Amino acid sequence: MKTELSPTNPPVNEPPEGAETSVPRLMQPMFCTWLGLAGNIALSAGKIIVGMMAASAALVADGYHSLADVLGDIGILLSLKAASQPPDENHPYGHHSFETLGAIIVAVFMLATGVGIMFKAVVAIINGQLMHPEMAALWASLLSVVAKEIMARYTLKVGRLHGSPALLANGAMHRSDAISSLAAAAGIGGAIAGYPILDSIGAVAISLFILRMGWELLRENVMALMDTMPDHELVDEIRQAGQEVECVQEIRDLHVRQRGSWFLADLVIAVHPNHTIKTAHKIAHSMEDSIRTQVPKIARVFVHVEPGKDQGQTHCPTCDSSDHPEPQ
Repeated sequence: MKTELSPTNPPVNEPPEGAETSVPRLMQPMFCTWLGLAGNIALSAGKIIVGMMAASAALVADGYHSLADVLGDIGILLSLKAASQPPDENHPYGHHSFETLGAIIVAVFMLATGVGIMFKAVVAIINGQLMHPEMAALWASLLSVVAKEIMARYTLKVGRLHGSPALLANGAMHRSDAISSLAAAAGIGGAIAGYPILDSIGAVAISLFILRMGWELLRENVMALMDTMPDHELVDEIRQAGQEVECVQEIRDLHVRQRGSWFLADLVIAVHPNHTIKTAHKIAHSMEDSIRTQVPKIARVFVHVEPGKDQGQTHCPTCDSSDHPEPQ
């Protein structure tokens, strides 16, 4: 007979409401995203305006890339706000998947932007609508490279600090913008040097890079929503923490699912078949506590107990001796 033992208390590793206040404001996800939004608004407007005035298709394309970042930032802000809500009756596992959804929104914006930029650049090349950019476009693109790389490093640092897929996706988008600005600068420089087609070719290169980054982000986060197992390192860490619990004969099965920046673990363990239900229940909670303590990113642990081999001592040191009936 199998006994399902699942913890009913709220997850101790679940971040309580207002937990971000213990982190400096500069390193909080919402503040980081608001700064990114302000920066992207300024950069997108500046690059589009300068690109039009300085006759650079590559810089205008790069400006639209930053404009997509603005929409992505808005999606990230909404997803972070939704993910911070505590579990409720309709969402007993919490709302952390909104972070993954926010990352998917960013990826979709990147794909749409890449397609649009490529279409416009290819049409310009086919129709011979080649532009002759001015030096101002080159300086604007180089300034964008520096600004976006700073934003990327900052956002990725905050994302790693919180293990946030939404911020990591946003940081990747900032970096893609920095690299696209570098490609724009190369194309603009080539056009100024007397090869105007390089400006449009630079726009095509930007679009290809954006499409690649967008596809990788989309695939990674869709796989997370599909409950794909995380990295082997995390699974091994959970297994090691569980194997240290006394009176557990073996871990027969272990499944881990990602929910935003947190993970849920489902385990099947075997204990001595003569243990009482009370003893098995205590062992299950010891397993839960051990994993939560040693693997901080685990929000919930579900333990299913099965009878193991009828060998070894029946007494479990983890549990009180009164849990065991006197031998007949």
